[in-house]
Formats: sequence, structure tokens, C-alpha cells
Amino acid sequence: MTWIDAILDRCPPQVVINDSKTPSGLAHVGSLRGVLIHDALARAARQTGTAAQFIYGCDDMDPVDEIPHGTGEHFREFLGVPLFRAPPPPGLPGRSMAEAYFGEFTSTFGPLGVEADFYCMSDVYRSGRLDETIDAYLRAAGKVRDIYRRETGSIRSPDWLPFQPICEKCGRIGTTYASDYDGETVAYECRADLVNWAEGCGTRGRTSPFGGRGKLPWKLEWAAKWRVFAVSLEGAGKDHMGAGGSHKVAAALAREVLSCDVPVSFSYEFFTLAGAKMSSSKGIGSTASELAAVLPPELLRYLVLRVQPRKAVDFAVDVAGVTRAFAEYERLWRTVDESGSAQQQLFALSQPDPGASLPPSPGYSPPFDTMVSVVQQPHIDLVEHLEAVGRSALSPVERQWIERKRRSAESWSQRFSEMAARLTVIEDFQPEAGRLTNHQRAFLSVASRLLPGLEEWDAAAIQGALFDAARLVGIDPSEAFTALYSVFFGWPEGPRAGSFLEFMGRRQASGRLGAVGYSYPGLAEATAMATEEWEQAVLTARSEGHRVSFLPVWAGGLGVIEFFCSDGKDRTRASRTIFARDGGHPLHGQDPVRSFHADARSYLAGLLDVPESQVAIRGDNPFGDVDGRGAIV
Repeated sequence: MTWIDAILDRCPPQVVINDSKTPSGLAHVGSLRGVLIHDALARAARQTGTAAQFIYGCDDMDPVDEIPHGTGEHFREFLGVPLFRAPPPPGLPGRSMAEAYFGEFTSTFGPLGVEADFYCMSDVYRSGRLDETIDAYLRAAGKVRDIYRRETGSIRSPDWLPFQPICEKCGRIGTTYASDYDGETVAYECRADLVNWAEGCGTRGRTSPFGGRGKLPWKLEWAAKWRVFAVSLEGAGKDHMGAGGSHKVAAALAREVLSCDVPVSFSYEFFTLAGAKMSSSKGIGSTASELAAVLPPELLRYLVLRVQPRKAVDFAVDVAGVTRAFAEYERLWRTVDESGSAQQQLFALSQPDPGASLPPSPGYSPPFDTMVSVVQQPHIDLVEHLEAVGRSALSPVERQWIERKRRSAESWSQRFSEMAARLTVIEDFQPEAGRLTNHQRAFLSVASRLLPGLEEWDAAAIQGALFDAARLVGIDPSEAFTALYSVFFGWPEGPRAGSFLEFMGRRQASGRLGAVGYSYPGLAEATAMATEEWEQAVLTARSEGHRVSFLPVWAGGLGVIEFFCSDGKDRTRASRTIFARDGGHPLHGQDPVRSFHADARSYLAGLLDVPESQVAIRGDNPFGDVDGRGAIV
């Protein structure tokens, strides 16, 4: 049983699911968690034959209590005014602040496949549907005050009424204090000092509490929605669901004042970006529409629904985070089947089209970070390039998914242009190569000789060859990959190297790496082992049954013997010792290079106690091209 099944198992045969949003600024992506969870519950309920409706409210009667990030003084004079009466922000369509921000947020619902019936609280109040509930609260004001005190420890004045009238003079709702209900009207005062974010005008008077002339405090309004809409299922953020929290108060009000059922409830944790909680009004975090524009809808739905509600969703929008997200989703896609398992349910609920059949997974899909690099090079036709580098004809599913991934990479690059610029392949890479150490340049050169010989040009084989090159040179992998990224991007970081080079193609990848020169004598002088230590390493490896081979290498007047040792996982590393120098023992005769090779073979035969013909000499030289005498040129 999944968490979705466990929640629905507690619900009645007919399910009304409610959620709502106060449209006081651009909605951050965290606002989507409740939306997508409730939508998934509605979908899952319908799939079992349960009648389910998902309603989503615009809490536009709430006051403007903070100036939204980036709007300057635009809303200063409207602090305290109901959101539906404040003007729209600059640049967003709509007749009011509420309509503009609510519309901007809910524009993501369609592409995400969210099916919801919308309502606005200003319309609900004006229609009179809440009048009976408002009257019930006002007549039971003493009990409401008792519930507040009991559940939260908050003490209300004896004359306080649970209602916020709209001031008939200044139009504010956040600054009014109601008292003295006579069955038809309430007395109110628009106080200058009631709240610290708005200043009332001082008006005193009486007004009807019905027909949209004011609103209930939101905890009372929450319970009122349950009664009016017959809500049977509703979750909320964990900050509302704890002891003394808003839900506790609303539940007590529903039972003890309104005599209505409390919906099946559950709490969900925050949706954070790289560990940071988001805020719409403060402009902290990506907006929902921004992330919905970057990620395919099924991926965004997956990111939210893969995590049980009680656990936080943390997501980084940097290239590494998005790359991981795509990889996780594609891994699920490849393993899911029609068995009705939890994975199948998750995959199905992640699709924007609830009626879609399970599509075949793509056999090939370049990682997202590679796609980001590709879109920085607009001259590349993606499909033509893949076919040119030997990738077999792409299936329709692969073409469609790669194209969606490309669009996602373009959108991400536009929004995070500084990070994307670091994944642009540079044309003139020699200045970057010149700043590398000799060890790093040696790694690139050796890699350029290993890559062309790979039987399969795929990410795993390429990645393995790169690690082999690092082991042959004797360089830490972090330094090695820094060098690789530097000559491709001019930056010490980049996409997963194997996948990126697979996409680049064998010829282009090997060509760039092979154009970087290095000094083999310099490498040997810096990394050679003392002869006795080297001999012991050779004998130990041989006695442990490892595959061993040797390569006498002559370069720049230096005679070096390379020892290659491969372990059980076919990982090969090299160690070297300087066997001879030009003009010194044991060189003799007119040709020091040929003499060195002959003496090296004889020496190895003696060390291993085998005939020279049985000394395993490596057939290729990964350290450089050699001339006819066997010297690196």
C-alpha cells in the first residue's frame, strides 16, 4: 500500500478535495506541492471508481499585508485592502492583484495536467453562501474565544467578534475590529494601530457582516469552507498541522460551533530549493511558473510525488540537480511495468495526461548537462549530429524525449545563463591547455590514445577509459577531469565526461585531447619509482596472479620501463622506473635506443626468471607515437 492508498482508504465513497492559495505575490515552486499531492489523490480515487472532485480556491478576501518582492511602492497605499480590490502588479494581466497573481500561478495547472475547479472567496462571500455560517460564528463568539484560548493560549478581548469588516471609508479589511453583533450588523472601528503593516483611518460605524462586506478570520474561514463545500479530504503544510496549529483550531470550530465533519487530513513537509525555504513575498526561491517552464511536466510531478508527504522535498536547480532528476525519472521509466506496483502508480501519476498509456522508455537519452552544452552551440542539429557520431537511428519515443529535454535545456540556460555559459565548448583551447600541469596534459594525451580503440563508443566505456588514462599517468582523478573540462569548457567543472564525449563523437573528442602536448621525460622524472621498490611491486603483483605487462620507453635521452598491472575488474594502472640515461650504464654500441630496448628485455627476463620470449611486452604505447627505433617522437 502506497501513501496515496493509505490516505484514500480513510475517505468516504464520494470525495471532495480542497486546497487554496492567498495570491499575495508570485507563487514559489513550494506552492505546487499541495496542488500536485491533492491532484494525485483525486486521480487515484477516480481510478478506483470513486467520485472525486478537486476544488482550488483563491483567497482573495485576505488583506494585502506585505509588499510583494520587486514591486517597489506600487502597493504601498493598498496595504490592508482586500487582495481583490488592489490593482494588478506591473507587467501581469488581470483586473486585480489577486486575479493577476492567481492567474499567473494557476497557468501552470494545465501543462502539469492538474484538473481543478476554481473558486474565489470574494465571490463566495458576495453570493451569500457563507452568511449562515458567519451568523453562527457571531452568535457563538464566546465559544470561539474559548476555543482560541484552549487550543492556542491566545486571549481575545471579551468584546472581540470573529469577523473582519471592510471599512466603508478607506476600504481596508486588515485594520478593522468588530464588536457588538445585534443579529443584523456589527459595530466596527478601523484602527490605526491594530497591525504593524497597515494603518487604519479611524472610522467607526456599523455594517452588515453579510453579502461580502467583510470576512471571517482565516482559521474560521477554513472550517467554514469545509461546511459550505462539504470537503472530505484536505492536507496542509506541517506548520498548520501541529499542536496549537491552525488545523487544530479549525477542527475544534467545525465540531463545536458549526457541527460539521472535519475532513480526512494529512500534513506535508516543505518543498525547499537546495535546503532553503521559499517565500513568495520576499522573492526567495524559484517561482512555480519558472520551474514549470524549465522541467517537463512529468518530471516536475515526479519530483513532488516520489517523496511521501511527511518528508521534505529538496531540489537544486543547478545543472547537477536537474541532471540527477532527469536520470532518476528515466531510471523509473525503464524499470516500470504494468504490474500495478508502487512504481507503476508513481509513474502513472507523474504523467500530465491521466489517460495516457505507458510509453516505451527511450533506449538512448543524453544527460541533461550534455544537452545544456549542446544548446550553447546553435549550429548543431541534434539528430543529425547523433547519427553522424554513429548513434543508430532514433526511435520516435527517443526523438520526442530528446527534443523535450533540449527545450528544457534551452529554458534552463535562459534563466541560469551564468551557469550555462560554463558549459559552452570553447574554440581556442590551447591557452587553457598551457595552464595545466604536465601531469594533466599527459592524462589528456594518454586518453586520446585509449579512446579510439574502444569497441563500444558509449558513456560507460568512455568513462572507464578516462579512469584508465588517469591510472596510467598516476594522477588523481579530480585533477584529471579538471584538465578535461578545462580544454573543452575553459572551466574546471562540467557534465559527466563519459556521456558528454559520447555525444561529441569519437573523432572530435580524441582529436581535441590529442592536440595537447606534454613531456614524457618530465612525467617520468616526476613519478618514477626507485628500482628496488619498483621491482618489489612487480614481483608482488605477479605472485598475486594479476595480469602484468611491460613497455620499454625511450624519450629525450631517458630509458624508462613501464609496468602495467590489471586487476580483476580490468582496471589497469602503470608504474615506472628509470632504467637508463643517455651515456650511462648499461647503454652500449652505436644506437642507444636499440641498446636500451635489448638491455631492458634482458633485464626483465632475469627479474621474472623467464626466457626473453615469455616477457609480456605491451603491444601499444599509450604515452606517445614512436619511430622505427622505438623512441617517442
